[in-house]
Amino acid sequence: MPDRDFLKEIMETEAEAASRIEKAREDAQLERQRIRQETSTLIENAYSEAASIRQKTLDEAESRYAELISDQTSVTVQPLESLSEDELNGAADDIAERIISLLEHC
Repeated sequence: MPDRDFLKEIMETEAEAASRIEKAREDAQLERQRIRQETSTLIENAYSEAASIRQKTLDEAESRYAELISDQTSVTVQPLESLSEDELNGAADDIAERIISLLEHC
């Protein structure tokens, strides 16, 4: 009888171990699903925030562009023929400085 009790105890222990392993697998699966959901939510929030930042930047750029365009319409440009040689040289120098400045920032 002791052998049978020992065998029964071994079988019960193995069944308990199998049950615990199955429970651990189920718990791990649930944890993976929870983490996936959290990650998905975080990614969605990041995309939303990036879209908001992008839209804000575009709005600011459009506003600045509108300001620049409105400033351009108020500027009167003299025909080149009416400018003196000194004025033309000064304008050429100004343009050259702007080009150099732009190239330095690229």
